[in-house]
Amino acid sequence: MKINKSLFFVFMVLISLCLVSAVSAAENATDSIEVQAVENVDESISVESDVVEEPTLAVDDSAADSSLGVNFTFGSKGGNGTKFDFSNITFDFGNGTSFDLGSLLNGTTLSFGNGTSFNFTDLFNSNMTFGNGTSFNLTQIMNMTGNGTGSFDISSIIGMLGGSKITFNATDIEKVYSGKTTFKVKVLDGDKPAAQQTVVFTVDNKDYVGRTDENGTATVSLDLAAGTHYVYTEYNNVIGKNKIVIKKAASKITAKPKAFKSKTKTKKYDVFLKNNQGKAIKNVKVTLKINGKTFTAKTNSNGKATFNIKNLTKKGKHTAKITFAGNGYYKASSASKTITIK
Repeated sequence: MKINKSLFFVFMVLISLCLVSAVSAAENATDSIEVQAVENVDESISVESDVVEEPTLAVDDSAADSSLGVNFTFGSKGGNGTKFDFSNITFDFGNGTSFDLGSLLNGTTLSFGNGTSFNFTDLFNSNMTFGNGTSFNLTQIMNMTGNGTGSFDISSIIGMLGGSKITFNATDIEKVYSGKTTFKVKVLDGDKPAAQQTVVFTVDNKDYVGRTDENGTATVSLDLAAGTHYVYTEYNNVIGKNKIVIKKAASKITAKPKAFKSKTKTKKYDVFLKNNQGKAIKNVKVTLKINGKTFTAKTNSNGKATFNIKNLTKKGKHTAKITFAGNGYYKASSASKTITIK
């Protein structure tokens, strides 16, 4: 995203003027204005002149420079006019803020009553620091691109205008998968918790709505597969970013050797699939291979998979290989057991 420097400069000036003007107006406002009539006013006004000269306004910019040195001449045609230089005009808002127009572009540092000050010459090449301790780099904003190398916290501008800076206190998470992940963030509006407020979490292009408690903490429960995920927390048009890294958990197949009678048509064989914490892995497919044939089964809520082995009548010992291929949450695992046909 590219921003026109001149437009941004004008924008910053207008914001500053509006801010200090509003503060000054609020401090000096009165409840009433009394107007008194003037008695014995002579209602007749006469002008005696044979020639009325047309007043003129001339602008002398021959000596104009970057300090706004533009001279205006007031007078009449053919007469001697009065001149004054706009660069000498000083604005004093009565609240600790003042500056002259000549200083606006010549590099002089401007100071505002709320502790904010900056130099327009340095503005485009360095960090701009506000009275509330926040700062940003304008050059970085100018060169920011789509997924960009720069970042800009709009709450810095909000803070300069008298609003509070929004901050998020949260910790990045790195863990082995063990079910749903709980992510917590504390939202501060200035130095106070943003209590009982709506917060939007965005993870993997999916939105989750949370609510802060009396301490400003919002919680969301996320079912995240293995990989790197970014959590974007949004409140009051300010966005925070955190990272959650999920690693695949180990899986383990538990099975026992078993013997079947040859005449049994369908031989039921049970195996169990559990995670690294010994908890059941449910609703996943497990395969069994024996004598070149493959059988499949799905684990239930207890992690048990039951294979229905058919057409296995040859007496003797047979090796059965049980395999779980793994998924987005668990690593693959396998086991080999002996099945005896009598």
